[in-house]
Amino acid sequence: MDREQVHETVNQLVESEHDQRKATTRLRDHQKADEPPLAPNEFESLEAFLDFYGGQQDYENRVKSLRTEHANAKQQYDKARIALSRVLPRNALLHYTYEGNREELKGQQYDIVNVSAPGQGHVRIMPRGPTQA
Repeated sequence: MDREQVHETVNQLVESEHDQRKATTRLRDHQKADEPPLAPNEFESLEAFLDFYGGQQDYENRVKSLRTEHANAKQQYDKARIALSRVLPRNALLHYTYEGNREELKGQQYDIVNVSAPGQGHVRIMPRGPTQA
């Protein structure tokens, strides 16, 4: 990997880790706040059934969408962590301030460390607070 590819990989690691956390939170919040509609004992009309069925489908589609979002972020994270573990020396701490295009991450600081042998992909990323050096 050249320098630019390493830089892009570190950005991808940070972005996808952030996306995974966001997706997990949204899924958890959705499941806490919303429940699928409960089926009544009877439906007064076809329209009532279709309303129930539509609500059920909306709920299931939202859960499926959030799970897909999380899976995609995880896939990107896994790809980045494996690539980075090939070049980042084992147990060497990398202090990184995000430099990518995502506004919500601008200036965020992270500590990144490869805790495995090269290519095994055990990379840890830990956000640093503003008072930490």
